[in-house]
Amino acid sequence: MAANPRLRKIAIYILVFAGFFLMGNLIAGFFSEKTVTEKVEKGKPVNILIMGIDARNAEMNSRSDTMIVASIDRKTKKVVMVWIPRDTRIEVSPNRYDKINSVNVLKGPEEACKVAGKLLDARIDYYVVTNFAGFEKIIDILGGVEIEVESAMKHYDPNPKLNINLSPGKQRLSGYQALSYVRYRGGPTADIGRTVRQQKFVKAVAREILKPSTITKLPELIPELSKNVHTNIPASDILFLVQVAREFDASSIITQTLPGYPFTDPKTGASYWIADKDIAKGIIDDLFAGKTYDVAQDPPHWVPPVEQPVTNEMLEEEVPPELTEDPAEVVDTETDTGPEGYISDEQPPGEDTQPGDTSPPEEGNTNPETPGPEIPAEEPSTGVEGSGPDTQASEPPNSNP
Repeated sequence: MAANPRLRKIAIYILVFAGFFLMGNLIAGFFSEKTVTEKVEKGKPVNILIMGIDARNAEMNSRSDTMIVASIDRKTKKVVMVWIPRDTRIEVSPNRYDKINSVNVLKGPEEACKVAGKLLDARIDYYVVTNFAGFEKIIDILGGVEIEVESAMKHYDPNPKLNINLSPGKQRLSGYQALSYVRYRGGPTADIGRTVRQQKFVKAVAREILKPSTITKLPELIPELSKNVHTNIPASDILFLVQVAREFDASSIITQTLPGYPFTDPKTGASYWIADKDIAKGIIDDLFAGKTYDVAQDPPHWVPPVEQPVTNEMLEEEVPPELTEDPAEVVDTETDTGPEGYISDEQPPGEDTQPGDTSPPEEGNTNPETPGPEIPAEEPSTGVEGSGPDTQASEPPNSNP
């Protein structure tokens, strides 16, 4: 019996559709890598956003106290790590700005990847989020970390778990002490100085992790990592990255704080770190090529001077003991929210709210709008500096650029 012409035409359409569908998948697979493993095996760097947060667990959206973009290149056996200061100014809507550390709490880690990627002109598909309480336990399992504390670090808090009291000198820090070291923001360099110390600390941790004896600690480490680390990297890719890590050593890690300059908005009093856009756009490639940058860049002539600006000399030398005394407590002003839930830099009541001519001209002027939804309340931090996520007790006024 002859086939029905109409059925035969339908069958042809189905075959043609199936053929194009399969071709599309093959082409997509050829031009893009869907996994970390595929990307690394093709000799391409993998970019990962690493965030440290204050929260009960790593899956909770919280302000990112630490933001690092890590780029892993197996071909050159190098890892580039760029620290993005938490107060880095970003544009969240036309002529409206906020600090980059608010993105994760309001929009989640995927959006944080997009914002950091736009800032550095790099595609960032993966993130790793860890809560600081878990960080403390992981360091203890490793047996502590040996590091030289540059100067006395002291901070008093009514909560004994949040006190900081580190003596200068080479020593092995416990998890609690290590957390105090990486969180401390006292002294004139404040958050920028902290990023420099964190870079030193990461290399020290890498030396501990890469020791052959660490393999005996894996049964304890793996449960803590799974409990305190939240990531979108597939489990199979994580195992692959662990294998690749064995090919690297601590000396192959290149670290850099995102260069820029401090800026205090003269109308709102909000303090920011303004990233140097020209440097930021190519910084990952530059660091792989062996180029380095001074962290503190010269601000444009129209930027008002700040009290005690961060200088490269400050970052390179030890902080004198007289500058490590406990400064007066300062409450973080990051409380009001603006459009899309971002934190607002609104003027204090009674002040002129018209745009001024002191904001960066290439970015526009601050233009407050109607407040948006409230920021979700964060869990009190444990074993870290400050009495909570919205308190910067270790910083003197205007010391946090």
